[in-house]
Amino acid sequence: MNNASKLLQITGLIILCLFVSSVYGQKKSNLKKEPVIAKVDSTEIVLTQAKGAPVAPFIDTLFMIHGGVGSFTVEQRAAAIEDKIRLLEEYPHYNSDSLKLVEFSDQINITYDDQKYEHPKTIASIDTLQAQIYGKSKLELADSYRNIIVNAIEKRHYDTSWKRIGLQILFVVLIIAGEYFFLRGMHYGYRRLKIFIRKQRYKRIKGLFNIIEAEKEEQIIFFLIKLLRLALIIASLFTCILLFFKIFPHTTDISDQLLDYVISPVKKVVISFKNYLPNLFTILVIGLIFRYVKKFLRSITDKITENKITFKGFYPDWAKPTYNIVIGILMIFTFILIFPYLPNSDSQAFQGVSVFLGLMISLGSTSVIGNIIAGFVITYMRPFKVGDRVKMDDSVGNVIEKTALVTRIKTPKNEIITIPNSSVMSTKTVNYTFSASQYGLILYTTVTIGYDVPWRQVHELLLKVAYKTENLNRKQKPFILQAALNEFYVEYQLNVYTKDANKMNDIYSDLRKNIQDVFREAGIELLSPHYRVNKNVHEFNDEIQMNEKPPVNE
Repeated sequence: MNNASKLLQITGLIILCLFVSSVYGQKKSNLKKEPVIAKVDSTEIVLTQAKGAPVAPFIDTLFMIHGGVGSFTVEQRAAAIEDKIRLLEEYPHYNSDSLKLVEFSDQINITYDDQKYEHPKTIASIDTLQAQIYGKSKLELADSYRNIIVNAIEKRHYDTSWKRIGLQILFVVLIIAGEYFFLRGMHYGYRRLKIFIRKQRYKRIKGLFNIIEAEKEEQIIFFLIKLLRLALIIASLFTCILLFFKIFPHTTDISDQLLDYVISPVKKVVISFKNYLPNLFTILVIGLIFRYVKKFLRSITDKITENKITFKGFYPDWAKPTYNIVIGILMIFTFILIFPYLPNSDSQAFQGVSVFLGLMISLGSTSVIGNIIAGFVITYMRPFKVGDRVKMDDSVGNVIEKTALVTRIKTPKNEIITIPNSSVMSTKTVNYTFSASQYGLILYTTVTIGYDVPWRQVHELLLKVAYKTENLNRKQKPFILQAALNEFYVEYQLNVYTKDANKMNDIYSDLRKNIQDVFREAGIELLSPHYRVNKNVHEFNDEIQMNEKPPVNE
């Protein structure tokens, strides 16, 4: 926005103000009627039904007129008094000393005593009813009305004088100049501030919490500055509008009304906050109690985890899950205590939203709740820990994460498998790591050797294989089982112990390699059963053919 367009807008705003001022000039104010107590012959009379009409010749209400006279209603009386006051204000030879009080019959008239004055000289009449309503004598009430009329005419003369008009023009010029220099200064300051912020990149502006980069932080700062700039522009223009309307007498009410639009919500907020302070203090006390209880439980949990505090039958790895359960229960209990003190917590809309959210959660989280409960059960069953080598159905790997909803394992092929806790509960789990650490995990492999090789020799060779294999537990001796006596071969099973379940695949691979090497060195051929059967069949056929050959003549 350039300076010319700003000045054009401000000029248009001034013209609008002047137009509204001219149109709004005849608006009259209404006064609220209140019960008035009068005294007649020392008797109190409550005049609640006394009808009144305001006298407002120059916008503002000067006083109220009560009761009609003859065929004139109270409204007609008030309108006639307004017209007489306007004529008196327009009289070029007006003199306030000529406005006098004259007693006539049972009333006192306010008259203008000037022989040259051609209009009706009686401005208003004060009767007994009027004096009774306000609890004054007729003379006192008439004198107060006279003073009010004099002050109103003098103020009217001042408001329409050239001096007043000159001051209004001066104030308008000052407001325009002030707004212009304010906008110029703000524009200059905005540019200088942008340059300063750009220079602070990677110095003071280094990003927020390692989440937002320095460039993003700079953009956020620029956005906030633009919002602040826009708010200041709107506030300054609104202030100018208020001042413009305040300058002209006919638009003062508009200025007060616009200002009330801003002040009333602020007052309501301040009053609401003041009334809410006791509830807020209660919420803060409950929050502080929860915070310190949480810190105490956290310290106990850490000491149990580090085995500084022990309980019989309570394992250290139960500490954190138990802490999470207790904190969750405390949070729910704290929310129940805080809920009645929340703003509008007793309103039907708030309660309806709460019921709707609860219904949505209950309908849409059946499987989630099941997984959470299964996660808690798994924690206290202790079938495995993070880092254990386990087997779940057909999946073998190390547990890398155990949450309230799922369990994740990493296979030897670096595959991440996510298993819902409800599925973990419904399947069998083999914990290789626990078996290896407690008892020594037994790994076994099977070889098939023909009946022509003595079983003692096979046992010796298999034990040699076990001693050549690394990563085995030497304190637990390997052993061999003859698993089966088949039709053409004997099935031998080599069993070895290990304490490191994570090296199962390496151990199996080494065992098979060593079996090949050791039996090859011993001259014993490892044949598959199928190949062995085929070999026996071929040998049998060759023997038959040799027996069927005719004898050779010597």
